[in-house]
Amino acid sequence: MTRIKTVKQKAILDVAESLGYSFRRLSGHIYEHPDHDSFRIFADTNTFKWFSRDIQGDVIDFVQLVAGVTFKEAVSYLETGDFEQAKLIEETYQPFQYYLHEEPFQKARIYLKDLRGLSDQTINTFGRQGLLAQATYHSESALVFKSYDHNGTLQAASLQGLVKNEERHKRGYLKKIMKGSHGYVGISFDIGNPKRLIFCESAIDMMSYYQLHHKQLSDVRLVSMEGLKLAVIAYQTLRLAAEEQGKLAFLDTVKPSRLSHYLLAIQETTTFFKTHSNVITLAVDNDEAGR
Repeated sequence: MTRIKTVKQKAILDVAESLGYSFRRLSGHIYEHPDHDSFRIFADTNTFKWFSRDIQGDVIDFVQLVAGVTFKEAVSYLETGDFEQAKLIEETYQPFQYYLHEEPFQKARIYLKDLRGLSDQTINTFGRQGLLAQATYHSESALVFKSYDHNGTLQAASLQGLVKNEERHKRGYLKKIMKGSHGYVGISFDIGNPKRLIFCESAIDMMSYYQLHHKQLSDVRLVSMEGLKLAVIAYQTLRLAAEEQGKLAFLDTVKPSRLSHYLLAIQETTTFFKTHSNVITLAVDNDEAGR
């Protein structure tokens, strides 16, 4: 049996548990994510499917999705229980290259207002932090959501098509994370001097959350995980702790594959979470689109 076939035999429910997810049993061999009722595991076939997002796969795909890691790192985790102990040489870090030609924001504004129900005030507020742009991708206009790290360096970008094209795109609209993006950072939006974190599934969800609750929000960082990524939660929590202690340079030494390990170390060896009991909030939609 080959190496890949061997790791694919790992029980997906056990793997989910090891990554901090407890799926509840629905019936027979079907298990449901506690926060997303369309995200299900099928124990008899050792597979999963997130119906509302049309994402499915085997246990390797599952680890890649929820941990936000590469194929090699997922295989390493399934073999050793550690994302770092890969037998293959770790790939050299490559800076993110943003090569899109930006254009006026008119179409993107219309999309956000008319299709997503967002106000000009909300759009302008996010725009002032440099998170939004309109650009051309393969001759198609797209809304760009930008992701910046603790140094203010652009690390990733997500694209949302502005014109429906069912012939070209399976889901009607272009939806893409730019090649070379470092997805563990997440897309973050600061209000005041952040002392806690609110995580949303997508950038649109984050903007909608702000629009609904902005009058009650102060000293908080909203973060889009662009799906379910433990690495984003780990990075942003470490970032918040480092900011509080004035040790942001520490983050420059942390390898992305070790983020979850550092987060666990903070939980087990410090009082950070005891003294910051409300530091993390998961803002999950309960409507059909967010399930």
